[in-house]
Amino acid sequence: MSPGIEAALRDFLATDEDPVEGALIVARILDADADVDWAREEVAAIADRVAVADRHGPFTPTDLVAAVAAEGFKGAGDRYYEVDNSILDRVLRNRRGIPISLGVVLIGVARHLGFDAQGVNFPRHFLVTIDDLLVDPYAVAPTTLENCRKWLADNNVGEQGAFDLTRPKDVVLRMLNNARILIQNRGDFVRALDISDYQLLVVPDYYGLYVERADAWLGLNAPEMVVEELEKAAERAPDEKTAERLRERIAQAKRLGGSEVN
Repeated sequence: MSPGIEAALRDFLATDEDPVEGALIVARILDADADVDWAREEVAAIADRVAVADRHGPFTPTDLVAAVAAEGFKGAGDRYYEVDNSILDRVLRNRRGIPISLGVVLIGVARHLGFDAQGVNFPRHFLVTIDDLLVDPYAVAPTTLENCRKWLADNNVGEQGAFDLTRPKDVVLRMLNNARILIQNRGDFVRALDISDYQLLVVPDYYGLYVERADAWLGLNAPEMVVEELEKAAERAPDEKTAERLRERIAQAKRLGGSEVN
């Protein structure tokens, strides 16, 4: 880990206030040359332009979302599965992103203008609330609870937790997870492990992250490290059934590594 970025992340976690600042730390983790000062200024500049957009009557959350869409922001389309979509300064320059990065832009602009804006930890598709308006950031448009509940039903996903508001640290964790999975799936296990080091600062006791790290070490043909990560996962497992499955994997990893692994 970079000592400077690690310190910035620890400071951020101590306050856990601003998802834009969290996203800018993510950008630094993913790109050492990320222009975070420009990105911070650009969010403020967008808010200034949005505030003076032509409108009739009071400025509403719906007006705000329409004005951000008019700035050219939209979903990444066929470039959805690219790490650039998790790097905020690139999202701001390209005006393209995935739900969570576009959601951060909307939250940042809305908060600059005095609205109460929060992230919603909807499964597979980050949402945003601006005052009482539910927003689909990928469409840069309002949505409804009914539409979201229909999606949950159509995809056999339970509603429990689906509409929970996020803390800024949850945004950081989810953004890092998106990028790490892409990077790990492309075989860059060393970089994936580096990203997961930062994730462990956010959730040091989440067993699933240790399982993901074990998979990365497996990709690097390091069975001793696979065992070490799985043992940490087993210690943090949420229940005995999960712990038992992990112990079975540990036994398999030890066989893979030979009898010297203990």
